[in-house]
Amino acid sequence: MSAIRLAALVALALSGCTSNRTALREAAPPKYDPEGVAKAILTEFDKDGSGSIDPREAAACPALQAAFNEIDANHDRKLSTEELRARVESYANTPTGSVAVGCVVRIDEQPLTGATVTFVPEACMGGGIKEAIGTTDEAGRCDVYQIDGQPHRGLPAGLYKIKVTKEGVNVPARFNTQTVLGREVFHNPRMGEVTIDLYLSSR
Repeated sequence: MSAIRLAALVALALSGCTSNRTALREAAPPKYDPEGVAKAILTEFDKDGSGSIDPREAAACPALQAAFNEIDANHDRKLSTEELRARVESYANTPTGSVAVGCVVRIDEQPLTGATVTFVPEACMGGGIKEAIGTTDEAGRCDVYQIDGQPHRGLPAGLYKIKVTKEGVNVPARFNTQTVLGREVFHNPRMGEVTIDLYLSSR
């Protein structure tokens, strides 16, 4: 192989890598309203009017339930306005504006290939973050998400419902139209990528 041809191939490969990198975007840093989100969470989930969220009330929001112990800074088994506001302030301080998220979906203990995984922001987030859609690969994993029609490597921090669908596969309503799935996306510098494992059953 001539030196000229080798150089051309190297240049082509490098340009392809650059193209792939630039095709994936980081979500633009969203604008959060910590006070507004904290109040919205209490309005929606504080059913007994105590001014805080207890574990039973948090169960109505799977993302909040999953993050309960992390948000409960004083470990009193309640989420106060101050704790919720502080958590949303942490969302706003995410260094890059988004968090790397790898989501793996299994159904009946098998990887669910070609499934659509939709992260739907909880209403209490107030419209500051947008819906994101990923498609699982042969291992049932997705880590690239379409936001406003553009591919992104990560998701903005916040509380999300998760919906899973696949044409031709019986994915029960409790995992999509009536989903019980949800997670908090949160930047933790000690853990790197957020890993979400979803174990579904067709029964």
